[in-house]
Amino acid sequence: MVFAQNLKYLREINHVTQEELASYLKVTRSTIAGYETKGKQPDYDRLSKIASYFHVSIDFLLNGMQEEPSKILPDYIIVQKINEHEFITAYQKLSKTSKQRLWDYIKLLQLSEKQDSEP
Repeated sequence: MVFAQNLKYLREINHVTQEELASYLKVTRSTIAGYETKGKQPDYDRLSKIASYFHVSIDFLLNGMQEEPSKILPDYIIVQKINEHEFITAYQKLSKTSKQRLWDYIKLLQLSEKQDSEP
């Protein structure tokens, strides 16, 4: 049951719901619940995706051990990585026109920040 405990722990410290993780993995919420409470285990592909999503090793998911404990990320960095993932996912769903508008807006923000930082 180490996997179940580790998955639930990672979900909770990163404020990720079962529904959000299920959506990312393209499974049902009840599948995630099964992983956490009924001793069900994902296939290797999904296990790899879960590890990637939470930025941990597969070994950590299965055994609670990280290859290099010094590489465990603080919560705020994990949350930032999840936000980046959400941003990229949202960007990929945009139309070509919207992607261009977003890119133009980013350039405008960069220019604005550059002007704000000049004395």
